[in-house]
Amino acid sequence: MTEEKKLHFSSDFCAVSEEQKPREKLAQYGPKALALWELVALIFRTGSRHKGGYFEDVQVLSKRVLAEAGFKGLFMQREVVDAQNNFRLQKRHAEALVAITEIAHRLHGGYDVFDVSSPDKVSLHFHSLRTLKQEQCHVLHIDAQKKCIFSELVAVGSDEFVHVRPTDILRSAIWLGAQEIIVVHNHVGSCQASTEDISWTLALSKGAWNLHTIKISDHIILGKDGYFSFSEKGLL
Repeated sequence: MTEEKKLHFSSDFCAVSEEQKPREKLAQYGPKALALWELVALIFRTGSRHKGGYFEDVQVLSKRVLAEAGFKGLFMQREVVDAQNNFRLQKRHAEALVAITEIAHRLHGGYDVFDVSSPDKVSLHFHSLRTLKQEQCHVLHIDAQKKCIFSELVAVGSDEFVHVRPTDILRSAIWLGAQEIIVVHNHVGSCQASTEDISWTLALSKGAWNLHTIKISDHIILGKDGYFSFSEKGLL
């Protein structure tokens, strides 16, 4: 049997010169001079010893977690235990990520939790899309209680179409570990789904489930005459 290939990081943080360590670089050059892993290292402060005796220094730890979660996903951690389990973190590291997530939430309003248990509730929340002069596409990340815990604008188009790639729809869901999403977009005019809308949605839904076990529970199109729900029409 061939050995399974995995991401592997190696470093000796002690061998890094003092002037090249994150804290010293921050003092000398400011935060913009630091790489993403260095910013994360300043949050973690120290490395982590795991069961089995192996040790990750802070550089290895920061780079590994960034690779596994993505920068955006890393700072959307809501539960300490989940962060520990998902990224094999010590409690103190998981607590720091959860605390920063909450600070960002309160500062920027990045999370707008609302009820998406029915298409009419989603339509009401996004009613402003009906009068826009260009098409937009939003992705809603849904929890087990049918609440949207994160809403993301993924594409803006013209008055006739919006070009959206599957990676635009699924990127954040994969980073966040979302198991269910709803796609929302608008038409400048009638909300009726086009042939292209239907074929694109069905192909995306099949691929999202088969490749990532992500359920697209609805695609809602808003227009001047109301909304079109793929789930209500029995298409999803």
